[in-house]
Amino acid sequence: MINIIIHIGPPKTGTSAIQKWLKDHTDDLKQCGVYYPEHLEDSNGVSSGNLLSIFERTKNDYTFSAQRLEALVKRTIALGCNTLLLSSEFFFNRLFKELKSLSNVKMIAYVRNPADLFESHYNQSVKRHGNVSAFKAHIALPMQSIKLLGEYADVLGERFILRAYHESLFVEGNIVSDFLYALKIPIKNVIKSRRVNNSYCLEALEVKRWFNAYDLRNHSNSLDRVLQAYKYGLSDFTFVNRNQFNDYKRQSIKRIKDLYEQSHFDNGLQLVDLISQQEHSSFCKQEINKSQCEKVFLFIAQKNPNLLKRLALYVYAQPHVENKSPFAESLFELVSPKEALPNFAEYIKDCLYNRYGLSSPSDVEATPDKKASFREHASCLLQARFSLVAYIKAFIASYQ
Repeated sequence: MINIIIHIGPPKTGTSAIQKWLKDHTDDLKQCGVYYPEHLEDSNGVSSGNLLSIFERTKNDYTFSAQRLEALVKRTIALGCNTLLLSSEFFFNRLFKELKSLSNVKMIAYVRNPADLFESHYNQSVKRHGNVSAFKAHIALPMQSIKLLGEYADVLGERFILRAYHESLFVEGNIVSDFLYALKIPIKNVIKSRRVNNSYCLEALEVKRWFNAYDLRNHSNSLDRVLQAYKYGLSDFTFVNRNQFNDYKRQSIKRIKDLYEQSHFDNGLQLVDLISQQEHSSFCKQEINKSQCEKVFLFIAQKNPNLLKRLALYVYAQPHVENKSPFAESLFELVSPKEALPNFAEYIKDCLYNRYGLSSPSDVEATPDKKASFREHASCLLQARFSLVAYIKAFIASYQ
């Protein structure tokens, strides 16, 4: 009988670090009888894990595939392993309705302080999901993750492994060792690897939030990778004031105590104690000055000069979107319109093809859908937003 263990996260509980280690140590895991299927990752080591191992991509979503799971079980047996291990934080919200058909499956997840999770989710929304809004404190903390963990615990019972998420509570002080310990995988002395999916410092967060107002296309991902490496700003900060912090602490303690009563989990009461002892510090306003902004832009220019020029072009070509100080002022001082402008042919190609998801002129005829989309949006080229008109305006400005 093959053991199936599914790690469901939830998001912002070290999932990327766990997956990175598992992916890099598949041979060690096989020696312990554990098969962890391969998956892709980006240049920062971040991925969706084993999502596509047991889900099929449909037109607008993903659908669970029992056939894919069965194929992985057969592959596990063929490799001489006794355990199939899968991990993806996408499973957290997608697998609950499949539990009846997963009667022989165990799951593992982590419980994090809801107050920390709230700010972490906001930062991630700026970092990866194009959020342009300033942080807004809620009277009541969002508790969806804790609620869903409780629902998993009710259905799975002893088949649900729940762990406290806090660095001081991890086995050997790191989440990978803690994860392996919880699953009784006998790999010791895990070397702590570089952080995966690094958080932004304040300055990087604000620069990314400003750029999110522009149509950057795939350059948004390049910008994210550079900003993750920016370590010269304020890294320990919160946008939650003292009164709100104390209120959030009370809410977090109550909800985690309730979850612990519902499903006793390792270090649950210790996590409550740590939250109780947590002090408010490093509060700051969500703004940066011109000097801080310039340092971030100079760092981008140092790491990827062409990227900064590209970003400047998008700002020039989309006037009055978010041209607020100190961002636009600092950027325009560093990159003039003349420096930002590509040659005319490159610009036209960029407008015609990249804007509409086409990689080359031949793609226009590739499929009826792309052809229709191209025709539908062709008139947009005469609009001010990243258009030929905008290019001409920037071109004229470069010679004034």
